[in-house]
Amino acid sequence: MRDQTALLNKSGEHVATIGFNEAYGLWQIVVVQSEGLEIFCPTKEVALAAWRDEFVPETGFPRSISTGMLDA
Repeated sequence: MRDQTALLNKSGEHVATIGFNEAYGLWQIVVVQSEGLEIFCPTKEVALAAWRDEFVPETGFPRSISTGMLDA
């Protein structure tokens, strides 16, 4: 990945990275605690919005997992 941005929580821990994946030609969100979870977006702005709207900034986990919605 190039043009990477490390996303840190309030404690300064690295929880995710957003960067341009040259192999796919898309922006990618990679969550540190969940190596298999990769989200691809058409632009950096969309990736940042997805991060803000869909992930818990303190943990890096998707909001649906954090609220237990996937357990149903």
